[in-house]
Amino acid sequence: MSALLTAYSPSGLENDALKVWDAFCENLGLTHYYFDKIGNHAYSLGTGSVKVLLSGHIDEVNARVIYIDDNGNISMTSTGGMCRKSLVASEVVILGDKGPVKGIVGKKPIHLESVKERDQMEDFDSLRIDVGADSKEEVEAMGICPGSIVVYRRTVDVNFGQHKIMSNSLDDKAAVYITGMIMQELRKSVSQWGDKYTVIGMAAAQEETGCRGAQVAAHNINPDVSIDFDVTFATDGGLGIKKEKQGDVRLGEGGVIMYGPDKSIRIANLLKEVCRERAIPFQSVAGRAGGTNTNQIQLMSANCETMLVSIPNRNMHTPVEVCDWRDIQSIIDMTVGLIEASKL
Repeated sequence: MSALLTAYSPSGLENDALKVWDAFCENLGLTHYYFDKIGNHAYSLGTGSVKVLLSGHIDEVNARVIYIDDNGNISMTSTGGMCRKSLVASEVVILGDKGPVKGIVGKKPIHLESVKERDQMEDFDSLRIDVGADSKEEVEAMGICPGSIVVYRRTVDVNFGQHKIMSNSLDDKAAVYITGMIMQELRKSVSQWGDKYTVIGMAAAQEETGCRGAQVAAHNINPDVSIDFDVTFATDGGLGIKKEKQGDVRLGEGGVIMYGPDKSIRIANLLKEVCRERAIPFQSVAGRAGGTNTNQIQLMSANCETMLVSIPNRNMHTPVEVCDWRDIQSIIDMTVGLIEASKL
Protein backbone atom coordinates (compact mmCIF):
# COMPACT_ATOMS: atom_id res chain seq x y z
CA MET A 1 0.00 0.00 0.00
CA SER A 2 2.74 2.50 0.92
CA ALA A 3 4.43 2.14 -2.45
CA LEU A 4 1.14 2.81 -4.27
CA LEU A 5 0.33 5.85 -2.15
CA THR A 6 3.80 7.33 -2.43
CA ALA A 7 3.88 7.03 -6.22
CA TYR A 8 2.56 10.00 -8.17
CA SER A 9 -0.47 9.21 -10.33
CA PRO A 10 -2.47 12.24 -11.48
CA SER A 11 -5.03 11.62 -14.19
CA GLY A 12 -3.22 11.18 -17.46
CA LEU A 13 0.17 10.60 -15.82
CA GLU A 14 -0.38 7.45 -13.75
CA ASN A 15 2.90 5.83 -14.86
CA ASP A 16 4.71 5.77 -11.48
CA ALA A 17 1.83 4.06 -9.68
CA LEU A 18 1.18 1.73 -12.62
CA LYS A 19 4.76 0.47 -12.30
CA VAL A 20 3.96 -0.55 -8.71
CA TRP A 21 0.75 -2.27 -9.83
CA ASP A 22 2.45 -4.04 -12.73
CA ALA A 23 5.32 -5.29 -10.56
CA PHE A 24 2.87 -6.71 -8.01
CA CYS A 25 0.77 -8.52 -10.61
CA GLU A 26 3.77 -9.84 -12.52
CA ASN A 27 5.33 -11.15 -9.30
CA LEU A 28 2.10 -13.09 -8.71
CA GLY A 29 2.45 -14.63 -12.16
CA LEU A 30 -0.85 -13.20 -13.39
CA THR A 31 -1.64 -13.17 -17.10
CA HIS A 32 -1.28 -9.88 -19.00
CA TYR A 33 -4.87 -9.38 -20.09
CA TYR A 34 -5.57 -5.84 -21.29
CA PHE A 35 -3.51 -2.66 -21.68
CA ASP A 36 -4.49 0.46 -23.61
CA LYS A 37 -3.23 3.90 -24.56
CA ILE A 38 -5.32 5.75 -21.97
CA GLY A 39 -3.51 3.91 -19.16
CA ASN A 40 -5.69 1.00 -18.02
CA HIS A 41 -3.62 -2.02 -16.94
CA ALA A 42 -5.38 -5.37 -16.37
CA TYR A 43 -4.24 -8.88 -15.42
CA SER A 44 -6.25 -12.09 -15.21
CA LEU A 45 -6.69 -15.45 -13.50
CA GLY A 46 -8.73 -18.40 -14.74
CA THR A 47 -9.87 -19.38 -18.21
CA GLY A 48 -13.64 -19.61 -17.83
CA SER A 49 -16.17 -18.17 -20.25
CA VAL A 50 -17.66 -15.67 -17.75
CA LYS A 51 -15.55 -12.50 -17.63
CA VAL A 52 -15.55 -10.91 -14.16
CA LEU A 53 -13.94 -7.47 -13.99
CA LEU A 54 -12.63 -6.25 -10.62
CA SER A 55 -11.30 -2.70 -10.63
CA GLY A 56 -10.29 0.43 -8.78
CA HIS A 57 -8.97 3.65 -10.28
CA ILE A 58 -5.30 4.43 -9.80
CA ASP A 59 -5.36 8.14 -10.62
CA GLU A 60 -5.42 10.88 -8.01
CA VAL A 61 -6.89 14.39 -7.88
CA ASN A 62 -4.77 17.10 -9.47
CA ALA A 63 -4.49 20.57 -10.92
CA ARG A 64 -2.33 22.07 -13.69
CA VAL A 65 -0.12 25.11 -13.99
CA ILE A 66 -1.81 27.71 -16.17
CA TYR A 67 0.35 30.85 -15.73
CA ILE A 68 3.72 31.94 -14.33
CA ASP A 69 4.22 35.64 -13.62
CA ASP A 70 7.47 37.60 -13.91
CA ASN A 71 8.20 37.16 -10.18
CA GLY A 72 7.93 33.35 -10.36
CA ASN A 73 4.48 33.08 -8.81
CA ILE A 74 2.54 30.16 -10.28
CA SER A 75 -1.20 30.05 -10.94
CA MET A 76 -3.08 26.79 -11.44
CA THR A 77 -6.39 25.61 -12.79
CA SER A 78 -8.48 22.74 -11.44
CA THR A 79 -8.41 19.67 -13.69
CA GLY A 80 -9.16 16.81 -11.33
CA GLY A 81 -10.98 17.48 -8.07
CA MET A 82 -8.43 19.04 -5.69
CA CYS A 83 -10.13 20.75 -2.72
CA ARG A 84 -9.30 24.47 -2.82
CA LYS A 85 -9.92 24.80 0.92
CA SER A 86 -7.26 22.15 1.54
CA LEU A 87 -4.80 23.83 -0.81
CA VAL A 88 -4.58 27.10 1.12
CA ALA A 89 -1.23 27.19 3.00
CA SER A 90 -0.50 23.60 2.01
CA GLU A 91 2.47 21.84 0.41
CA VAL A 92 2.19 20.57 -3.15
CA VAL A 93 4.40 18.92 -5.75
CA ILE A 94 4.63 20.09 -9.35
CA LEU A 95 5.52 17.31 -11.77
CA GLY A 96 7.78 19.22 -14.13
CA ASP A 97 9.75 18.05 -17.15
CA LYS A 98 12.88 17.68 -15.00
CA GLY A 99 11.17 15.84 -12.14
CA PRO A 100 9.07 16.70 -9.06
CA VAL A 101 9.41 20.21 -7.61
CA LYS A 102 8.21 21.04 -4.09
CA GLY A 103 5.95 24.05 -3.76
CA ILE A 104 3.80 25.79 -1.19
CA VAL A 105 0.46 27.50 -1.71
CA GLY A 106 0.72 31.00 -0.30
CA LYS A 107 -1.69 32.59 2.14
CA LYS A 108 -2.26 36.29 2.75
CA PRO A 109 -1.49 36.98 6.44
CA ILE A 110 -4.64 37.06 8.55
CA HIS A 111 -3.43 40.41 9.98
CA LEU A 112 -3.92 42.01 6.55
CA GLU A 113 -7.29 40.49 5.71
CA SER A 114 -10.49 42.46 5.95
CA VAL A 115 -13.34 41.04 8.00
CA LYS A 116 -15.01 40.07 4.73
CA GLU A 117 -11.88 38.34 3.44
CA ARG A 118 -11.57 36.22 6.58
CA ASP A 119 -14.99 34.71 5.92
CA GLN A 120 -14.46 34.16 2.20
CA MET A 121 -13.09 31.09 0.45
CA GLU A 122 -10.39 31.80 -2.09
CA ASP A 123 -11.19 31.21 -5.73
CA PHE A 124 -9.03 28.54 -7.36
CA ASP A 125 -7.51 31.04 -9.75
CA SER A 126 -6.48 33.32 -6.88
CA LEU A 127 -4.20 30.67 -5.33
CA ARG A 128 -0.46 31.05 -5.96
CA ILE A 129 2.26 28.41 -5.73
CA ASP A 130 5.72 29.44 -4.51
CA VAL A 131 8.61 27.16 -5.49
CA GLY A 132 11.28 29.43 -4.03
CA ALA A 133 12.04 31.12 -7.35
CA ASP A 134 12.60 34.83 -7.99
CA SER A 135 11.58 34.94 -11.63
CA LYS A 136 9.64 33.27 -14.40
CA GLU A 137 12.90 32.17 -15.97
CA GLU A 138 13.98 30.43 -12.77
CA VAL A 139 10.68 28.54 -12.61
CA GLU A 140 11.02 27.48 -16.23
CA ALA A 141 14.57 26.31 -15.58
CA MET A 142 13.10 23.87 -13.02
CA GLY A 143 11.16 22.23 -15.85
CA ILE A 144 7.82 23.84 -14.96
CA CYS A 145 5.59 25.21 -17.70
CA PRO A 146 1.88 25.78 -18.34
CA GLY A 147 0.38 22.30 -18.34
CA SER A 148 2.64 20.88 -15.62
CA ILE A 149 0.60 18.81 -13.18
CA VAL A 150 0.13 19.72 -9.49
CA VAL A 151 -0.56 17.08 -6.82
CA TYR A 152 -0.67 17.02 -3.03
CA ARG A 153 2.56 16.38 -1.17
CA ARG A 154 2.80 12.74 -0.02
CA THR A 155 1.34 12.29 3.49
CA VAL A 156 1.33 8.54 4.10
CA ASP A 157 0.73 6.98 7.53
CA VAL A 158 -0.35 3.34 7.27
CA ASN A 159 -0.53 3.01 11.07
CA PHE A 160 -2.78 5.93 11.92
CA GLY A 161 -4.13 4.92 15.29
CA GLN A 162 -4.93 1.28 15.94
CA HIS A 163 -6.82 0.38 12.74
CA LYS A 164 -6.66 3.29 10.33
CA ILE A 165 -4.60 4.61 7.46
CA MET A 166 -4.16 8.30 6.62
CA SER A 167 -2.87 9.53 3.28
CA ASN A 168 -3.48 11.48 0.15
CA SER A 169 -5.02 9.49 -2.75
CA LEU A 170 -6.69 6.74 -0.71
CA ASP A 171 -9.32 7.70 -3.26
CA ASP A 172 -8.80 5.36 -4.96
CA LYS A 173 -5.51 3.57 -4.42
CA ALA A 174 -7.09 1.77 -1.47
CA ALA A 175 -9.29 0.10 -4.10
CA VAL A 176 -6.33 -0.78 -6.31
CA TYR A 177 -4.73 -2.39 -3.25
CA ILE A 178 -7.99 -4.30 -2.60
CA THR A 179 -8.07 -5.51 -6.20
CA GLY A 180 -4.49 -6.75 -5.91
CA MET A 181 -5.13 -8.55 -2.62
CA ILE A 182 -8.22 -10.24 -4.07
CA MET A 183 -6.19 -11.49 -7.03
CA GLN A 184 -3.51 -12.74 -4.63
CA GLU A 185 -6.07 -14.71 -2.62
CA LEU A 186 -7.90 -16.05 -5.67
CA ARG A 187 -4.64 -17.35 -7.08
CA LYS A 188 -4.64 -19.90 -4.23
CA SER A 189 -8.08 -21.26 -5.13
CA VAL A 190 -8.13 -20.90 -8.92
CA SER A 191 -8.61 -24.67 -9.34
CA GLN A 192 -12.04 -24.28 -7.68
CA TRP A 193 -13.48 -21.66 -10.00
CA GLY A 194 -11.01 -21.07 -12.86
CA ASP A 195 -12.85 -23.20 -15.41
CA LYS A 196 -15.98 -21.06 -14.93
CA TYR A 197 -14.60 -17.52 -14.60
CA THR A 198 -11.87 -15.39 -16.08
CA VAL A 199 -11.27 -12.87 -13.29
CA ILE A 200 -9.70 -9.63 -14.52
CA GLY A 201 -8.05 -7.29 -12.02
CA MET A 202 -7.67 -3.78 -13.41
CA ALA A 203 -6.11 -0.50 -12.31
CA ALA A 204 -8.22 2.06 -14.15
CA ALA A 205 -6.93 5.40 -15.40
CA GLN A 206 -8.47 8.88 -15.47
CA GLU A 207 -11.49 8.41 -13.23
CA GLU A 208 -11.08 11.82 -11.61
CA THR A 209 -11.39 13.53 -14.99
CA GLY A 210 -14.69 12.03 -16.08
CA CYS A 211 -14.33 8.24 -15.69
CA ARG A 212 -12.55 8.24 -19.02
CA GLY A 213 -10.45 5.12 -18.54
CA ALA A 214 -13.42 2.98 -17.52
CA GLN A 215 -15.29 3.92 -20.68
CA VAL A 216 -12.45 2.76 -22.90
CA ALA A 217 -11.82 -0.42 -20.89
CA ALA A 218 -15.47 -1.45 -20.67
CA HIS A 219 -15.91 -1.05 -24.40
CA ASN A 220 -12.88 -3.23 -25.15
CA ILE A 221 -13.02 -5.84 -22.36
CA ASN A 222 -16.83 -6.11 -22.48
CA PRO A 223 -17.15 -7.96 -19.14
CA ASP A 224 -20.14 -10.07 -18.16
CA VAL A 225 -19.91 -8.97 -14.52
CA SER A 226 -18.12 -5.97 -13.01
CA ILE A 227 -17.42 -5.25 -9.35
CA ASP A 228 -15.95 -1.79 -9.02
CA PHE A 229 -14.29 -0.61 -5.81
CA ASP A 230 -14.24 3.05 -4.80
CA VAL A 231 -14.47 5.22 -1.70
CA THR A 232 -17.66 6.61 -0.23
CA PHE A 233 -18.31 9.29 2.38
CA ALA A 234 -17.88 8.21 6.00
CA THR A 235 -20.53 10.06 7.97
CA ASP A 236 -19.24 9.36 11.48
CA GLY A 237 -16.48 11.96 11.69
CA GLY A 238 -18.43 14.72 13.40
CA LEU A 239 -18.01 17.02 10.40
CA GLY A 240 -21.66 17.83 9.87
CA ILE A 241 -22.36 15.38 7.05
CA LYS A 242 -26.07 14.60 7.13
CA LYS A 243 -26.81 10.90 7.44
CA GLU A 244 -30.28 11.62 6.09
CA LYS A 245 -28.60 12.46 2.76
CA GLN A 246 -25.52 10.21 2.71
CA GLY A 247 -26.50 7.26 4.92
CA ASP A 248 -25.01 5.89 8.11
CA VAL A 249 -21.47 4.92 7.02
CA ARG A 250 -18.85 4.27 9.68
CA LEU A 251 -15.16 3.53 9.63
CA GLY A 252 -14.38 0.01 10.83
CA GLU A 253 -17.88 -1.42 10.36
CA GLY A 254 -17.13 -3.15 7.05
CA GLY A 255 -17.17 -2.48 3.34
CA VAL A 256 -20.26 -0.77 1.96
CA ILE A 257 -22.51 -2.73 -0.40
CA MET A 258 -24.11 -0.08 -2.59
CA TYR A 259 -27.63 0.03 -4.00
CA GLY A 260 -28.67 2.19 -6.95
CA PRO A 261 -29.62 2.24 -10.64
CA ASP A 262 -26.14 1.16 -11.80
CA LYS A 263 -25.71 -1.50 -9.08
CA SER A 264 -27.07 -5.04 -9.37
CA ILE A 265 -29.50 -5.97 -6.62
CA ARG A 266 -28.77 -9.63 -7.32
CA ILE A 267 -25.03 -9.22 -6.74
CA ALA A 268 -25.63 -7.02 -3.70
CA ASN A 269 -27.77 -9.73 -2.14
CA LEU A 270 -25.20 -12.43 -3.01
CA LEU A 271 -22.49 -10.39 -1.32
CA LYS A 272 -24.65 -10.06 1.79
CA GLU A 273 -25.24 -13.81 1.78
CA VAL A 274 -21.48 -14.47 1.63
CA CYS A 275 -20.89 -11.98 4.44
CA ARG A 276 -23.43 -13.66 6.68
CA GLU A 277 -22.10 -17.14 5.90
CA ARG A 278 -18.51 -16.13 6.62
CA ALA A 279 -19.18 -13.64 9.44
CA ILE A 280 -17.74 -10.76 7.42
CA PRO A 281 -18.81 -7.29 8.59
CA PHE A 282 -20.57 -5.12 6.01
CA GLN A 283 -22.67 -2.00 5.66
CA SER A 284 -25.13 -0.97 2.96
CA VAL A 285 -26.31 2.33 1.60
CA ALA A 286 -28.32 3.68 -1.32
CA GLY A 287 -26.78 5.97 -3.89
CA ARG A 288 -27.53 7.57 -7.23
CA ALA A 289 -26.19 6.38 -10.56
CA GLY A 290 -22.95 7.96 -11.70
CA GLY A 291 -20.04 9.50 -9.84
CA THR A 292 -17.87 6.38 -10.15
CA ASN A 293 -16.61 4.04 -12.86
CA THR A 294 -19.49 1.67 -12.14
CA ASN A 295 -21.93 3.72 -14.17
CA GLN A 296 -19.63 3.98 -17.17
CA ILE A 297 -18.84 0.26 -17.15
CA GLN A 298 -22.57 -0.47 -17.17
CA LEU A 299 -23.26 1.89 -20.07
CA MET A 300 -20.19 1.17 -22.21
CA SER A 301 -20.30 -2.64 -21.99
CA ALA A 302 -22.61 -4.59 -24.26
CA ASN A 303 -24.40 -6.52 -21.51
CA CYS A 304 -22.67 -6.23 -18.12
CA GLU A 305 -24.13 -6.68 -14.64
CA THR A 306 -22.41 -4.08 -12.49
CA MET A 307 -21.83 -3.64 -8.77
CA LEU A 308 -20.09 -1.08 -6.56
CA VAL A 309 -18.55 -1.92 -3.19
CA SER A 310 -17.28 1.12 -1.33
CA ILE A 311 -14.61 1.93 1.25
CA PRO A 312 -15.67 4.42 3.95
CA ASN A 313 -13.44 7.49 3.63
CA ARG A 314 -13.07 10.68 5.66
CA ASN A 315 -11.77 13.97 4.26
CA MET A 316 -12.17 12.90 0.63
CA HIS A 317 -10.10 14.77 -2.00
CA THR A 318 -7.84 16.31 0.63
CA PRO A 319 -4.23 15.34 1.47
CA VAL A 320 -5.39 13.72 4.74
CA GLU A 321 -7.95 11.12 3.73
CA VAL A 322 -8.63 8.41 6.31
CA CYS A 323 -9.76 4.80 5.78
CA ASP A 324 -9.88 1.76 8.05
CA TRP A 325 -7.97 -1.48 7.46
CA ARG A 326 -10.93 -3.51 8.78
CA ASP A 327 -13.14 -2.17 5.99
CA ILE A 328 -10.48 -2.92 3.41
CA GLN A 329 -10.17 -6.50 4.66
CA SER A 330 -13.92 -7.05 4.69
CA ILE A 331 -14.16 -6.08 1.01
CA ILE A 332 -11.32 -8.45 0.14
CA ASP A 333 -12.97 -11.28 2.08
CA MET A 334 -16.50 -10.83 0.70
CA THR A 335 -15.32 -10.61 -2.92
CA VAL A 336 -13.05 -13.64 -2.63
CA GLY A 337 -15.88 -15.55 -0.97
CA LEU A 338 -18.32 -14.62 -3.72
CA ILE A 339 -16.05 -15.86 -6.51
CA GLU A 340 -14.89 -18.98 -4.66
CA ALA A 341 -18.52 -19.94 -4.06
CA SER A 342 -19.17 -19.61 -7.84
CA LYS A 343 -22.32 -17.65 -7.08
CA LEU A 344 -22.07 -15.04 -9.82
